Amino acid sequence: MNKLYQLIFVFSLLQFSIQAQNIYKDAILMEANKSATAQQQLDVDGYMNLMHPSVIEMGGGKELMKDIITSQISTYSQMGVTIESVDFDDPSDVVKAGEELHCTVSGTLNLKLGEDEFDNPINLLAASQDAGESWKFIDLSFYNGNSLKLYLPDFNNALVLPQK
Repeated sequence: MNKLYQLIFVFSLLQFSIQAQNIYKDAILMEANKSATAQQQLDVDGYMNLMHPSVIEMGGGKELMKDIITSQISTYSQMGVTIESVDFDDPSDVVKAGEELHCTVSGTLNLKLGEDEFDNPINLLAASQDAGESWKFIDLSFYNGNSLKLYLPDFNNALVLPQK
């Protein structure tokens, strides 16, 4: 009987541990997909609404950041590149970084150029400033651990960034 209780206890701990790791998963993926959809639909305002505010602030403010993103979109459009789809993997474990929660989300961006389609890896840092209620993103193709500390002074080195 004692072994049965031990087995139930261990199973309960394991189940709790698995659930704890994924507590924010659905919210993170939902917001990451909203960001990707905004990009796909060329919705600059929608995309910026899901960017981490410190990136916008340190990038010169909303108007300048909007001009930069619009210019990038225009360049891709002139080249004939379109986003066909985005597929995200499960987010990494969440770490506490000062008052924020951080994790990474990797995935695949399917792009089309003329008749050719190709996959491009995408890596995002997801950050929540409200205990996991909402999530904002930083595209890690522009940053590494050291440069992230400029935007996120409380960046936790325990968060393992994906390889570029």
